[in-house]
Amino acid sequence: MKEIYDWVPWFQELARKIAEEDETYLIQKAKNQVERGGDPPLLKYGDEGIDPFSFFYFLASKARDKQPRKRVYNSVSSVFEIESRLPDTDIDDYYIFPTPQSNAHLLFHERENFTPDLLWRLFREAVKDKPNIGSDDFKNALKYIGVPKLTQTLFLINPKYFLPVDDRTYYSVETLGLPPLSEIVNKINKDDGYEEYKSVLKKLKKAFPGCEPYEINMFLYLQKSGEIKVSDNFFQISTNVDNDGKDHWNDFEKNNKVYTNPGHGGYDAAWRDCKPGDIILVRTRMKKGRAIGIVKKNNYDESEGLNVNSRILHVLWINKLERELSQHSMRQQSGFSGTSPKGMYSVFQKTDGYKPSFDLINSLTGNLTKNKSDLDDQQSGADTMTHPLNQILYGPPGTGKTWNAVNRAVAIIDGKSGNDLKEEIRKINEGESLADFERDKIKERFDKLTEEGQIEMVTFHQNFTYEDFIEGIRPVLASDERKDIEYKLHKGVFREIADQAREDSKQNYVLIIDEINRGNIAKIFSELITLIEPSKRIGSKKDETTVTLPYSQDSFGIPDNLYIIGTMNTADRSIAPLDTALRRRFDFIEMMPDSKHVSDNIDDVDCQKLLNAMNDRIRLLLDRERQIGHTYFMNVKRIKGNGEESLAATFKNKIIPLLQEYFYDNWEKIDLVLNCNGFIDKTSIDSNLFKNSDLIDEERKIYELLPDDDGKWEDPNSYQAIYEKGQGETSEAG
Repeated sequence: MKEIYDWVPWFQELARKIAEEDETYLIQKAKNQVERGGDPPLLKYGDEGIDPFSFFYFLASKARDKQPRKRVYNSVSSVFEIESRLPDTDIDDYYIFPTPQSNAHLLFHERENFTPDLLWRLFREAVKDKPNIGSDDFKNALKYIGVPKLTQTLFLINPKYFLPVDDRTYYSVETLGLPPLSEIVNKINKDDGYEEYKSVLKKLKKAFPGCEPYEINMFLYLQKSGEIKVSDNFFQISTNVDNDGKDHWNDFEKNNKVYTNPGHGGYDAAWRDCKPGDIILVRTRMKKGRAIGIVKKNNYDESEGLNVNSRILHVLWINKLERELSQHSMRQQSGFSGTSPKGMYSVFQKTDGYKPSFDLINSLTGNLTKNKSDLDDQQSGADTMTHPLNQILYGPPGTGKTWNAVNRAVAIIDGKSGNDLKEEIRKINEGESLADFERDKIKERFDKLTEEGQIEMVTFHQNFTYEDFIEGIRPVLASDERKDIEYKLHKGVFREIADQAREDSKQNYVLIIDEINRGNIAKIFSELITLIEPSKRIGSKKDETTVTLPYSQDSFGIPDNLYIIGTMNTADRSIAPLDTALRRRFDFIEMMPDSKHVSDNIDDVDCQKLLNAMNDRIRLLLDRERQIGHTYFMNVKRIKGNGEESLAATFKNKIIPLLQEYFYDNWEKIDLVLNCNGFIDKTSIDSNLFKNSDLIDEERKIYELLPDDDGKWEDPNSYQAIYEKGQGETSEAG
C-alpha cells in the first residue's frame, strides 16, 4: 500500500517546475500537452486563459477514470519531464485526492473578470514549504471561485501543507470540535477568510499529530466513503520484528504497513482477529511509542484463506509521534497481540501526545464518554473502547446469537476486552479443554448478574408496547375495599435498568433484547430512539439529551454506562421493514453458520460436511439468511437414541421441522436439500381412487416423511448420502 501517496511527489515536482519558470513555460507546455490529446476547454480563452490553478484542477478532473487518467498523466510526465515516479494509472486507489465531477466548471475564471496576476501570485506562494499567502489575495480569489474548489486545488499544489474544505472529506471534523461545513465556509468567505482557513488546518493537524495533510485527507475521505469504519478493537505490535534488536519503524512508516516475521509463530489468533478498522498501537520495546494506525487491509486473512506466510497489516497513520511511554514497569508484551484497557492501550492512552488520537477514535466509534485518563482506577465494569454501546447480533437460527449476547454481556460487566472475548468464545466453540466448565461458569455468572440487576433480558413480540418497555398506567387490585381496581404508574424494563445505571455510574449495565426485530420498534422506543445514540447519552458532555416522559412527566435520559445488545433472526421475514432509525444507531454483527464448531465424526458421519452440504443447497434454493445454524449439531454425540445428543432425534425434531418452515412444506425442495437420501417417500397417485381421473395430474407425486421407527433414521449411510456427491435415491412406491 506504499503507492497510495506516490501521487504527492509527482504533483509537487510538477508544481515547483511551473513556479520556477515564467508564465510562458506553462502556456507552451500546456498547449503541447493539449496537442497530445489534452482538453480544449483549457484553451477556451487563449494563452492567458492557461493559469496554474485551472491547469491543476483540469489534471484532477482526469483522475476520475482510468483511460483519460492514463492518457493525460503519462502525457504530462513526458511534456514536463517529471522525474518522480507516476503511480500505476490502472489502479484507482493510487489516485485518491479531490477530483471534480464530470460536469464541473474547470476554469478558475471567466474572461471578463480574469486576473492572471492574482492566480500566479497565489500559486507561487502556495508551492513553498511554508506558504505566506496574502489575506487580500485569498479573499479576491474567492470572489470568482468557491471555498471547496480553491482549497482542493491548493491541496493538489501543496499536499504537505494544505487540506481541502469540502463535503467529501469533512465527514469527521465535527467530532473534532469544528463547526458544520456550511458555517466554516461562511467564515472563510469573510474578510479574515485565510486566517480562518489556517485555523481549520491547525485544528485538523492537531487531531492527527505527526501526520502529513495528505495522510489526514486520505483517512477522512475513506471514513466518509465508508471504506474504513473505525472500530474499538485495539492491537499492539513491536517494531522489533525479528527479536534481533533492529528497529523496523522506518519501513513501517514509509510503506504504511506493520508486520512480523513469518518464521515466528504464536500470534495466529491475533492475526486472524485483526480486521479493517481496528487500531494498531506501534511501540519499540516497552518504553517507546512510535505511532497509531488504522488497519485498511489484513494480508493474513485473505478471501481465499489464511495466508500464514504474509503477516502484514496495511495501515493508515493517524498519529506518528515518537514518545516515551508513561509506564515502564508493565509486564512484557508479545510482538503482536490484542490489548485491553489494562494493557498497552492504557499505557498509550496516558502518554502525552496520543490523547488526540484517542479523542478521535472515541468520537468516531461513539464512545464519547469513555476517554478517561484513570482507566486503571475504575472498577472492572468500566471496560471501555472495546464494546459498542448499541449492537445487534443477527443471523439464521441456531448460529449462537443468544449465547454470544450472554457472553458479551458478562464481558462488558467484568471488564473483558473485545479481543479477550473473541478468544474465549473461540476456545469454547472449538471444543477445547474445560469447554463445558467454561460455559457453565459464564452461565452462572450471567444468572448472578441478572439477579443483582446489572443485566436484564427481554424478548420483543408483536404485542410488546412502549408501556411494557418504558412506562405506562396499569390496573391493580384496589387496596380500598370500596373500589375494585385502581391505576398505578408502572416502570418498564428499560426504564428500570436505565435508572439503576444512572444511579450507579461506576458500573456497567446491559440490556439484552432478544428477537428485537419482532417488535414494533417505532412504537416501543418512541421518542427514546434518539436518546440511545452515544452522543445523546447522559454523561457524554457533548450533546446529552433528556425528554419528558408522557405518563410520569419525569425528565429521562439514558446513561452512558448502559449497553444494549439485541439479537435478530434473519429467517424471520419481519426483518425487511426494520426501522431505519434503529439500523443507523446500532452496530450490526453478522453471525452465520460455522461448521468447524461441530464434530467431523459421529458414528462415521461427518457433521461438518453434512451441515455445509445442506446450507449450500439452501442458499441456492432460498437465500443465505435461511440456513441451518451449527448449534443444532453442537451437542450431538451419537446417531441413535433420543434427545439433543442423538443425530436421528435432531433431524426428526429440529432439522426437518425447520426445513418445513423454510420451504412452506414444499417436500420436493426439502428432499433436494437432503440430497434425496431416503428420509422422504415419494408416492405416485393411484388413479383407481377416482371414477373420473380426467382432472387428476397422474404424474404428480405425494411426499411423506418416514415413520419415526424406520431404521433409516439410525443408519449412517442415510446421513452420508446428504453430503456425498451426486444424487441419492428417494424411495418411490407405485
